[in-house]
Amino acid sequence: MSVQPPSDIVLDVARAADPARYQAAATKLTQGSPATFTDALGEAVAARAGIPAMAQPSADTVLTRFRTAATQAAPKPKGTPAQQFEAFILQSFVESMLPQGAAAVFGKGNAGAIWRSMLAEQLGGQLAKAGGIGIARMIDKAHPGTGEPAPTTRTKA
Repeated sequence: MSVQPPSDIVLDVARAADPARYQAAATKLTQGSPATFTDALGEAVAARAGIPAMAQPSADTVLTRFRTAATQAAPKPKGTPAQQFEAFILQSFVESMLPQGAAAVFGKGNAGAIWRSMLAEQLGGQLAKAGGIGIARMIDKAHPGTGEPAPTTRTKA
């Protein structure tokens, strides 16, 4: 009993389509330099109707962008501490409401748990940003930011 592997379908189709064109393409690919490929790619992209060709940044440009981003200051926290607290509370509420057995939506294992947590964090932040449920307002009212104690019903003697 002998095993006969199937032929290379792509190679067979290329040979059957137009042998002269196949040979010309193979010769171009083996003799071309990377610059020739880049030029050919640019021409092919430019030939597409209605879609402008975009120049690709060089490796030095990309590295410079990464270095610049790494040296910038960290983003400032969004909202007051009371709003951040409300966002955290809402995140906990939302995370407990998200379905537990939804591996098709969030993924399986640790990655799914992280994705689910990130979704809850973003939803909680957006809910707090939109006005929340009043926790931040109550905290701000009880602890005004002016440094004065919160008003009480007691009078000083």
